[in-house]
Amino acid sequence: MKLRELLQQHQTVTADGAMGTYFSQLTGQSAEGCEKANLTAPDVIRRIHREYRQAGAVLLRTNTFSANTYSLNVSREELKEILTRGYEIARECARGQAVVCADVSAIYDNELTAEEISEEYRFIADTFIACGAKTFLFETLSEIEPVLPAMKYILSVMPDAEIVASFTVLPDGCTRSGVSVHALLESIVQYQNLLTVVGFNCGCGASQLLPYAVPFFSYIQKNTDLYTMLLPNSGYPSIEDRRTVFHSSPLYFAEQTARFLPYGISVLGGCCGTVPESISLLNGMISGNTAAAVKKIPDFPKKTGQAAFASCLTEDRFIIAAELDPPNHADLSKILSAARTLKEAGVNVITVSDSPLGHAKMDSVVCSARIMREVGIEVLPHLCCRDKNINALRSLLLGAHSEGIRAVLAVTGDHIAETDRGVIKPVFNMDSTRFMELISRMNEDVFADSPIAVGGAYDPAKRKTEYSLKRLDRKLSNGAKFVLTQPVFSEEAIDSLKQARAKGVKVLAGIMPLVSWRNANFMQNEVPGMQIPDELVQRFRSDMSREEAAETGIRAAVEIAEKVRPYADGFYFITPFNRAEIISQIIKRL
Repeated sequence: MKLRELLQQHQTVTADGAMGTYFSQLTGQSAEGCEKANLTAPDVIRRIHREYRQAGAVLLRTNTFSANTYSLNVSREELKEILTRGYEIARECARGQAVVCADVSAIYDNELTAEEISEEYRFIADTFIACGAKTFLFETLSEIEPVLPAMKYILSVMPDAEIVASFTVLPDGCTRSGVSVHALLESIVQYQNLLTVVGFNCGCGASQLLPYAVPFFSYIQKNTDLYTMLLPNSGYPSIEDRRTVFHSSPLYFAEQTARFLPYGISVLGGCCGTVPESISLLNGMISGNTAAAVKKIPDFPKKTGQAAFASCLTEDRFIIAAELDPPNHADLSKILSAARTLKEAGVNVITVSDSPLGHAKMDSVVCSARIMREVGIEVLPHLCCRDKNINALRSLLLGAHSEGIRAVLAVTGDHIAETDRGVIKPVFNMDSTRFMELISRMNEDVFADSPIAVGGAYDPAKRKTEYSLKRLDRKLSNGAKFVLTQPVFSEEAIDSLKQARAKGVKVLAGIMPLVSWRNANFMQNEVPGMQIPDELVQRFRSDMSREEAAETGIRAAVEIAEKVRPYADGFYFITPFNRAEIISQIIKRL
């Protein structure tokens, strides 16, 4: 039996429930690596399939979710045997009365090349095809792109194959890699010709999925020919004694999942924490469903506004931004005073750095919010990816938006010093380009009424121009609307800035005044990536007074700014030691 034929005959069909967690419940063994039980405990796997069939499931998933050589640490020969026996057991239990889906997971391994992963998928697909598989389920996906080569390969070998793509969405409406439900739609629509069914599984329970899945399914039903599927967990799990435990009752699961029936979902079943009783109760509700019409489903929200900073940039105004460094203590009086001085000097926006050089400073968003409230000037906090996973970055953006912040600078963040490693643990869940993509996706749904303008950093150093321009292309494609450059000191840097601006992005040129002989030498020798010409450093003397050194730095900064002005959309002043009066003097002279 083919899946499409089954779906054409019924409004909603019942799928099976969990394999791994039910296997663990029956055997007392860990669910990890339960695919090996196809060989070591086939009777247990056979029992699970049969119990789900008796519960009313007409779609069975093979016990092969993590069956690849990397996840199971097995040879190709062992893997082939696991896959083959997994498919044979499921087919035996289906007895021609249920559709068997060859179950495949995405392979996430940063140490593998794309070709190695593609080769693994080809081996898995060839093994299933040799078994007679016609329906393939790629489940628990964070995004579709990693499995596209596998899908395309299957269809090239078997054009009539049916492919199901199922994504895992967490309670916040995003996948584990930070892809929003709204963003998933774009990729699914783009590759809909590869698919038969699309849906969600795992991650959370039906009640938590409802706000995100309902408009998702509405869009799919209105704009594609794809069928839809929902296989939620029995609820949201807890961790007890290092074990994942689900407390929701089978009846609760069935009632919550049945709430999707009026929306015309093609396949309903279960994932982690569900048992045959869960599916039996759900199947009874599906069989008793007499809804003749599908409920009206709300569409995703549309963008209605534009961030203030983005609007400012589109008005062809020359923007003046000035950076302040947050303190390493809790007193903001000095930085607030500096912000007032800069505002009076004509600065349009205050940017606040985020723990530069990996040294702990006050949170940039908290500091920015105080400046905006108490000084009355727009702010642009830097948000670095170091020290924050995807959840933390999303939380930070939500907090920033609630404070009225509508523009951020997304940066990867400086690495932790080698001497601190092992004591201070760096976290790099994503880099700045992926962070920009995350912000852009949140702008499509969470911030649709008032999006956040996202900018990036650009390094115009001559030795990095080609690399920097390639990075800039990625940033632009991921939603960057403007860039702040590293300090410009040379003609070569100005030329690099011109090349960046030619790509159509708004460029705020970095101007950093040096303020002493010691400062100039430190910046030239000890700050990574800083290229300061010897001629500029030699303008300073070690015996200069504070006032004479400051004047030397101001004159040099004005000279550089005048050279840069024709090739920039604004200035980005890096305020030395938060000495706002120096930036004020530079602005007056310009």
